[in-house]
Amino acid sequence: MTSFDQKYIENLEFLKWIFNTTPAIETHWEHYLLEHPDERNRILELKDRLCDLRFSNDRLPLSEKEELSKRIINKINHDLKQNKIRLMLHTFLKYAAVALIFAGIGGLVVYTKMGKETIYQEFARQTIQVSSSTQGPLLITSNGENVNLKKSNSTVDYSRSGAVVLNNDSVLQTTEDALNVMNQLVIPYGNQSKVVLSDNTVVWLNAGSRLVYPTLFKDKTREVLLFGEAYFEVAKNQEKPFIVKTSNIDIKVFGTKFNVSAYPEDNVIQTVLKEGSVAIRQQGAGLFVNDILIKPNQMASFNKSNNNTKIYEIDTDYYTLWTKGLISFDEIDFVRVIKKLERFYNISINFSDRQKEIMRISGKLDLKRSRKEVMEYLEKVSLSRFEQVNENQYTIK
Repeated sequence: MTSFDQKYIENLEFLKWIFNTTPAIETHWEHYLLEHPDERNRILELKDRLCDLRFSNDRLPLSEKEELSKRIINKINHDLKQNKIRLMLHTFLKYAAVALIFAGIGGLVVYTKMGKETIYQEFARQTIQVSSSTQGPLLITSNGENVNLKKSNSTVDYSRSGAVVLNNDSVLQTTEDALNVMNQLVIPYGNQSKVVLSDNTVVWLNAGSRLVYPTLFKDKTREVLLFGEAYFEVAKNQEKPFIVKTSNIDIKVFGTKFNVSAYPEDNVIQTVLKEGSVAIRQQGAGLFVNDILIKPNQMASFNKSNNNTKIYEIDTDYYTLWTKGLISFDEIDFVRVIKKLERFYNISINFSDRQKEIMRISGKLDLKRSRKEVMEYLEKVSLSRFEQVNENQYTIK
């Protein structure tokens, strides 16, 4: 088998074009063929060979599809022993038979490249209940174990091969079988956490957030899923771009420092770049829609309601100081500051006058101070009064 053929046979997007195509995939490959006229004939010839295995009867029962795929592979192996001259074609068929198994049987594994376009939605549907007795963030390991990290500011380190270090002391061992299964770090309100991924990328997670990631990055990209807010310092690797997937956009970087706020309940996803460069792409965008590039000291604000993205020049400190226990804000809606306080302190704050929500305020809060001191400072800044209803509930008068 030539390196040219192997390149495409091992490309799952190419196999999906043949066995499980969609209009978007068809458009992609039409554009690809136009961009690579010197490869066009060889690509189409390879496609024709593999199309012979499509077997139009998509309504076969699952058991018959499995049996059919096994028979194809067994037949190929038998023929290879009989006639080595046909090695190239039979290797093609064997790859295609495996692709047929994927196309016919579907998602039999927890996480495969064939399902990455829906992996965010799969995890988004999960409801993770954190017990009120849980102290600190919750780590759901790749083998399904729930680990209470106990400290409100915890650290999880995957940079040591074969082991996960918790809070710089306890160690969890990892197994080879669990490497392709996703871990989840869940940060309840009132907590924050830091995770060092296997590639030495460091991620700070804010209160009310969840990060989904593999124990080890084994694919051509390094992908994580974010629900909430996180600050990333991505380890540089030009051969393996780092991608943060959110509900509506994907953020692609090669090595940089940036903040993403993508809480499911918020109508806006904010990407703030401190250093380096990132490319933002709306999920489901057409082939001819360009990525949006932002520069340091810029913020890309994506509106979920109208799918519009606006770029602003900003002071990044206003969006990243939370990693140091500070909140800095400049002419920002009062309600956005209140949401940050609710997540940080795990409390509920209501407005008696809804007009107060959109009032713009400026200032800086040191969250390491007592809750009472923070409230008193906000009262002065906003010309409001915080009335305590009970231990964890306030009303702004």
